[in-house]
Amino acid sequence: MFKRRSKICTSISAEAQMLYPNLKSYGAFDGLSNKLTRNLARELVHRVWRAARDEVDFPYSVEACSLGGVPGQRISAGEVAPDCPVIFYVHAGAFVCGSAEINAGAVLPTCHLAGCEAWGVDYALAPEHPFPAGLDDVTSFYLALRERVGPDRKIIGIGDSAGANLLLSSMMSWRDSGIALPDRAVFISSCLDGTASSDTVITMQKHDPLIRIEGPNSLKSVFRYYANGADLSDWRISPINGDMTGLPPMLIHVGSREALLGDSARLSEKARRSGVDVALRVFDGMFHMFHLHWSLPEARACHEDIADFIRR
Repeated sequence: MFKRRSKICTSISAEAQMLYPNLKSYGAFDGLSNKLTRNLARELVHRVWRAARDEVDFPYSVEACSLGGVPGQRISAGEVAPDCPVIFYVHAGAFVCGSAEINAGAVLPTCHLAGCEAWGVDYALAPEHPFPAGLDDVTSFYLALRERVGPDRKIIGIGDSAGANLLLSSMMSWRDSGIALPDRAVFISSCLDGTASSDTVITMQKHDPLIRIEGPNSLKSVFRYYANGADLSDWRISPINGDMTGLPPMLIHVGSREALLGDSARLSEKARRSGVDVALRVFDGMFHMFHLHWSLPEARACHEDIADFIRR
C-alpha cells in the first residue's frame, strides 16, 4: 500500500481533512494473481476495514449465520423494531476480498439509526471461485432470507463497490426469473463496468486516495480475476449494460473524488430513463468507501440519508 498525494478539498469537514493525509490506497491488485502474496494483499485491505469499523461508537452485534447453505453474518446495533425492514447486505472487496464481518462497519450505522438489522452474505471470492459463483451465493442467501422473514417484511438491498455490482446484477436476474425483488436498493461507491468505460476512470484516477486505478487497463484486470474468461461487457459482470426496467426505487451514494464516480452517474441516468425512482447523492470531496468512516460528519450524513430512505 502507498500514500496517494492529492490536494485536499477545503470544503470537507475538519475531521475529513485530518483523515486524508493518513489514508492509504488499497494498492495494485497484481498481488492477488500470485498465490504466495494473495493472502497478504487481502489482509492489508482487511486491516483498513477493521480499523474503520473500530470508529463505531455504539454497541453492536455481528453473529455468524448460514442461509441457503451460504455463510453470512447477522448484524444489529441496539433494539430492532419488529416491523422494521430487513437489510440484505452485499459487501465490497473487488470480488476478491472482504466479508460481511470485516465490512460490517458499512451497515452498522444505518442499522443503529434506522432500528433495523442486516443480513450480510459471505459470497465465494475470486479468483478461487470466479464468476458466477458469487452471484449464485447471493441468490441462494437472498431466497433463504426472504423465506425466513416472510412475505410481509420489507427487504432493503444495500451493496457497496463490487457488492453494488453483485446486487444490481442479481436484481436484474431475479426480475427475469420472477423472483420478488427487494423493496428498495442502496448503491454506494458502485463498481459496475468491467470494460472501464466511465470517463472518471481516467479523469479522477489520481485523485481518489484509496482506490488505485492506473487507467482503464488496471480496472479491467480486477474484473478479469472475477470473470474467468467471460465477456467483460456481459451485463451479469457489467450490470451497467443491463435492462433496468422494473427495478425498485434506488438511492445512489458516491464521493466526488472517486475514480468510479462515473459508474454511479451512469447508473442514475440509465435507471431514471428506465422508469425507476432514483436519487443520486454526490458527497463533495469524498473518496471511495468513505461511508465506512463513522467518525466523519460526511459518513454520518450518508447513513442518516440511507436510514431515512429505509423508513419511508
